Amino acid sequence: MKYFKKNIGNHGAYAKYYLQERSEEVDPQRKFPTMVICPGGAFMMTSFREDEAVTLRFLDEGFNVVVVHYATDGADKYLGKSSAQLPKKPASLFPNSLIEVAQAVSYLKEHATDWGVNENYICVGGFSAGANIAAQLGVYWQEEWLEKLVGKPKKLYRPTHLMLGYGAYDLSDKGNSRYTKMPEIMSYARHALFGTVDPAEEQLDKVNPIKHISTFTPPTFLWQTVKDEIINVQGTIDFEQALFNKNVPFEAHIFNEGGHGLSLADLRTGNDQKQVNFQVSKWFNLFIEWLAPQKSQRATFFSAD
Repeated sequence: MKYFKKNIGNHGAYAKYYLQERSEEVDPQRKFPTMVICPGGAFMMTSFREDEAVTLRFLDEGFNVVVVHYATDGADKYLGKSSAQLPKKPASLFPNSLIEVAQAVSYLKEHATDWGVNENYICVGGFSAGANIAAQLGVYWQEEWLEKLVGKPKKLYRPTHLMLGYGAYDLSDKGNSRYTKMPEIMSYARHALFGTVDPAEEQLDKVNPIKHISTFTPPTFLWQTVKDEIINVQGTIDFEQALFNKNVPFEAHIFNEGGHGLSLADLRTGNDQKQVNFQVSKWFNLFIEWLAPQKSQRATFFSAD
C-alpha cells in the first residue's frame, strides 16, 4: 500500500491517500475502487472516529481510500464561546470545503492510470457535516461556477456514487425543530459556514443539498437512525424522496435504535454501549453489497469495465 498526505487549497485542508498496489502474483492489471471520506464534526472539526477505523474497513475490501480533512478552525474556537468570540472569517466558509473535496478527488483522477484507479467507482461519502459536504459535491459537480472555483475540468471530480451517513442537510431552525439536545451546535455550524449564526434563508438553501438534487446527482446510499438526538431523521427521508422524484437510483436504511455519530457502530469507533449497535453496524456491508455491480458476488469492483 502507498500512503501520503497532500495539502489542499489555501485554508489548511489536507487529504490522506491510501492506495492499493497491484501485485504480479494476484493481478498486475487490477483496477481498484476508491472511497473518498469526509468525516463529520459540525463544520468545526473533522472527527477521528469517522476517519481511520472507517478507512481500514474499506482498505480491507480492496478499496483505495482518500480521507479529506477539509479546513476547519477547531471545536475549541466555538464551544462555550459567545457570538462575539467566534472566528471572524472561518476557514470552513462555504464553499471552501466543497472546493477542497473536489480538488482532492481531482488529484486522484489525474493519476488514475498510474495508480490503477477504477474510475467507475469514485465513491464520495461522509458522516454528519461530512455527509453534507459529500452531498454538495454530488449535486453541484456539474455546475460551471464550481468548475471555475476548483480550477479543474468537472469530469475530474465527478463522483460516481454517494454514501451519506446521518447527514446534516437542513441547518435552519425549522429543519431542526425536533432537536432536544445541543441546539447550540447548529448555531455554531451556521457560523462556521457563513460567518454568522443567523444567515439568510437563501444562504441556508445553498448548503442544503436536498434542494439541488437533479438528474446529474449520482446513485446514493443513505442511512441514519430514527432516534438520532442531534440530526433530524426527516432530512434523510426528504433526501431519499427528492432522489425518487428525480429518478436517481438510491438505497436508504433507517434504523430505529441508536444515537448520532455512530460511525461503524462497533467498538472500533466507540468506547461505550451508546456508540455500539449491532444492527446499525450492518450499514457497511449493506453499502458494499449495494455498490457491487454483480449482486451474486461481493467483490466485483476489480476490473477496467
